[in-house]
Amino acid sequence: MHAKPLDLSTRRWQSEANPAVFLLLLVLVGFVLPSLGIEKNNLPLYADIAFSLVLVVGAAIAWGDRRLFVLTTSVSFVAIVVRWMTWWTPTNTLLLWSASTGLVAILTITAVLLWHVFRPGPVSGMRILGAIAAYLSLGYVWAHAYHIAALLDRGSFNAAGSSISAASTWVNYSFGMLTTVGYEGIVPVHPVAHSLGSGEAVTGQLYLAVLVARLVSKQID
Repeated sequence: MHAKPLDLSTRRWQSEANPAVFLLLLVLVGFVLPSLGIEKNNLPLYADIAFSLVLVVGAAIAWGDRRLFVLTTSVSFVAIVVRWMTWWTPTNTLLLWSASTGLVAILTITAVLLWHVFRPGPVSGMRILGAIAAYLSLGYVWAHAYHIAALLDRGSFNAAGSSISAASTWVNYSFGMLTTVGYEGIVPVHPVAHSLGSGEAVTGQLYLAVLVARLVSKQID
């Protein structure tokens, strides 16, 4: 008699906790570990391991919904496989596929996060953490978009003292655009690159405005 309520409670707890764990991982791999110099000896290896962990943990967010979980896991699995294939055949085409599948995977995880944040129910602290995780995920989504633009046209960005081939560089640049703070060392040259930067800046501001309004309205309801 008590098995079903207990199972439901466990699933609900996992559903709420997974976005918080994902947020912690994003902060660790994006800010904490790089500041400690963890990646300085082998940046490509660090970036690929971090990317794989982010997708694995991100896919677990959809655990409570079977269809979403299958979709997210499948997309993440393809992105991880393609990413590691670049170690054997690092052609420009495969690098482009790696960045593209990575973008789709993180975008899918971001959508699942937002589904968790705005689904029916009271506004909890875990939902707030999930919303923050979705905001950071947007930074990683746009980082992949910049990388794709650079792969398609090497002259899209003008880099001074920065290696635009490094994934971490695009992440740093992306968060600079998302928060409208800017990023020194990389200047968009191609019109598409300019549009991407403007689009991310607008997305970052609209996300915060809409998020706050929506969460406040849910709390009032």
